[in-house]
Amino acid sequence: MAEAFRSIPYGVYLLTARQGPDFFPVVVSWVSQVSFSPPRLMVALRHNRKIIPAIREVRFFSLSLLSRQQRDLVARFKGPPFQAGHGDLWEEGNSGGAPILKDCLAAWRCRLVSTVEAGDHFLFLGEVESIARGKEGLPLTTLELGKTYIGQS
Repeated sequence: MAEAFRSIPYGVYLLTARQGPDFFPVVVSWVSQVSFSPPRLMVALRHNRKIIPAIREVRFFSLSLLSRQQRDLVARFKGPPFQAGHGDLWEEGNSGGAPILKDCLAAWRCRLVSTVEAGDHFLFLGEVESIARGKEGLPLTTLELGKTYIGQS
């Protein structure tokens, strides 16, 4: 079963949410458009992800799609320890203060409209409040990383 799940390709994103003066970027790949009208995106997070309280508290999050040239950012923001800051990389947001990554391919600022418990993950549904189109290029996918998150810790 795990091998079959590893064959599913995903884009690679940085998810951010602000909690107080700090914000926390997290690498995610389980992201999907779920509606065009109204425009909505879904991000799936394992129950133990430390960004979850921030998303629930402020009810806003941002997603920044990484380009293939931004592959090095995956190691910088992946997994514990949970890292805050890196202010030089970010453009401040207006929606709940969730910043977006400068020079990403595209970014979505979303207002949380629903949370669904889906087994060992939460699905966060966000209504898109603004979209930023960045540089041209090819998106970074799990195929280029050579590793696909399949939901196991």
